[in-house]
Amino acid sequence: MEIFGLKFPVVKPGADLVSLIVRNSSKIGGLKNRDIVVISSKVVAICENRIARLADIRPSKRAMNLARVSGQDPRFVEIVLREADKVLGVTRGAVLTIKNGLLCANAGVDSSNMPPGWVALMPENPERAARRIRMEIKKRVKADVGVVISDSNVKPLRVGTVGQSIGVAGVVPVIDCRGDPDLYGKPLKQTFRAIADQLATAAQLIMGEGAEQTPVVIIRRLNLPKRGEASPRIPIERDLYSRILKVK
Repeated sequence: MEIFGLKFPVVKPGADLVSLIVRNSSKIGGLKNRDIVVISSKVVAICENRIARLADIRPSKRAMNLARVSGQDPRFVEIVLREADKVLGVTRGAVLTIKNGLLCANAGVDSSNMPPGWVALMPENPERAARRIRMEIKKRVKADVGVVISDSNVKPLRVGTVGQSIGVAGVVPVIDCRGDPDLYGKPLKQTFRAIADQLATAAQLIMGEGAEQTPVVIIRRLNLPKRGEASPRIPIERDLYSRILKVK
């Protein structure tokens, strides 16, 4: 497996993301069949104009109450409440939410790597965005690639972020390993491999979280199965943490 980071200039709202990917991939010989293109959710959101200015936001009473607990700007919390599908709780520095079937802090709203006073939201429809980018790349350069849109995520009882897939196209996101033998021939009973999330985390090693300006990573020469689960999402009642998640 090979991993290549693509350096970008500062991306402006409304930019043609596929053109940027194609142009910058020329430094690694262009895009090839079976490449996997991992893209930061933030750069997708910026290109979709999914951004907001805090000065334009009037916080609600609920946002102000939550902001007193979290220590965040009430205008920021108001955007989080508008974006979140469900609010699970609040702690210092974050509102824990569900957004598009994903457990995440602040409904994916983020001010890092944004101009002062601005925040980026999650892409409007990450799955649709991944399909559109994949189809557009194939149309422009005749390369049949996979696309993973990645976002940072924090796991319970762990310090630090890892990558998480929020949209995928052309890649099997989950492999069902149940029934496969382990080292001693015993059949696996519950194991699924989160392939798309693993790709997102591998790419994040190159992307970084700060001023790296590497929002796209190409993963090459990786043989992946062609069959598996269609989506990594599961209903909250089936989730391992469901008994401790208090949905509001």
